Amino acid sequence: MAWFSAPREARTTLDCPECGKPLDIRRTCHEAYMQCSSCRKSFKLAPFIPRMDKVMEEFLERLYADRV
Repeated sequence: MAWFSAPREARTTLDCPECGKPLDIRRTCHEAYMQCSSCRKSFKLAPFIPRMDKVMEEFLERLYADRV
């Protein structure tokens, strides 16, 4: 099995529901989530999946399924 490095975060074009600034998608060893760098609020992924952008899609393609 080939080892590869997945990024820990990426800036999306999706707007933060609290302040309207772009959201980052981030991951830890156990989960992935959305976070606003401006207001620092964190959000679950599920509400953003229906309108995911290319950045979010490519980020999620590199994660193990148990983090989602």
